[in-house]
Amino acid sequence: MPLWDGHEYAEVSALQRTLAGQALAGLTLSGDERVLDIGCGDGLVTLELAARLPRGSVVGVDASPRMIETAVDRPVPAGASARFLVADARDLPFADEFDLVVSFNALHWVPEQRRALESLARTLRPGGRAVLQMVCASERPSVEDVEMEVAARPEWAPAFDGFAAPFVHPVPERYEALAAAAGLVVAGRRTWEVEWDFGSRWDFLRWCTVGSTDWTRRLAPDRAARFMAEVVAAYEARAGRPGLFRFAQMRVDLRRSASAVEN
Repeated sequence: MPLWDGHEYAEVSALQRTLAGQALAGLTLSGDERVLDIGCGDGLVTLELAARLPRGSVVGVDASPRMIETAVDRPVPAGASARFLVADARDLPFADEFDLVVSFNALHWVPEQRRALESLARTLRPGGRAVLQMVCASERPSVEDVEMEVAARPEWAPAFDGFAAPFVHPVPERYEALAAAAGLVVAGRRTWEVEWDFGSRWDFLRWCTVGSTDWTRRLAPDRAARFMAEVVAAYEARAGRPGLFRFAQMRVDLRRSASAVEN
């Protein structure tokens, strides 16, 4: 999973916050749930969730220590219970503990989707549920697809020899079978297209750079900057104008299956 910087992420994450806020607004809570937020990032959304759990609690986990460092520095809302720790979505250190698991645009950064879902299923109490939102596959090439294309160009290919894509965009129609193999039942699924205008090529470039450490850490700083500029130019040719970002979202509501409970 990406090892992003929490402070840099906080400065450019308006898009992620907007999407997570929309997801939170549609989340029905009784207020006493124990909740796990996978891929909590800099912790802001996790604490917004904690404020809605006056009798419950939330744990935010992220694979990036720098994200968690930022999260733990944030003040917890009065009366709320929240804590943060570094943890890999593929090997979560919990069992039968949570009523609800959420993840907002984080799990598509885990190529081992089945392993992550199996780990998630183990964290849920019997009858527990999960709400996952992520970038999914669509006919439109993603920024990450374009990054892989640019990485394969002659100038960059030597630096990316043996490099495996650090992401996966699940095919919505196949997700039910994937979830079932991990001990989860799909209770609902929907997909939609998102269009976000960063306002300028520079702002889009900055956003892309913060989220592209898997690529840029293989390059010297000056070459990394040129690589990212080439990625943004290639994506811009697909999007049609500077700063415009289009992608597909999938929200999946899951339940822990009876077989998982028995096992």
